[in-house]
Amino acid sequence: MNNTCRKHGRGCAFRNNCDLPEGCVYLNNVKENTNVELEELCNNGRLRRKLQEMGLTKGVKFTVINNTHNGPVVISIRGSKLALGLGMSEKIMVKKFA
Repeated sequence: MNNTCRKHGRGCAFRNNCDLPEGCVYLNNVKENTNVELEELCNNGRLRRKLQEMGLTKGVKFTVINNTHNGPVVISIRGSKLALGLGMSEKIMVKKFA
């Protein structure tokens, strides 16, 4: 079995060519003013650690403020606003909630 993901590389949390679990999407595909819960981060060690240091940990709930699909994704998390580039946002799996 090949454990290398075509999109995210070796060690990706989203193995099997990034098949997403039911109800999950990548952050870069979420519409503006949508509340989401972080489901999983890509297993790239440096990026994963950087995102966790910014407060993006499994289960955290946040709001997508701005997503123009050709620029950074702006989120509101724990009282702060973060701008995540497209490269980062396509490695974050989230689940929508009410």
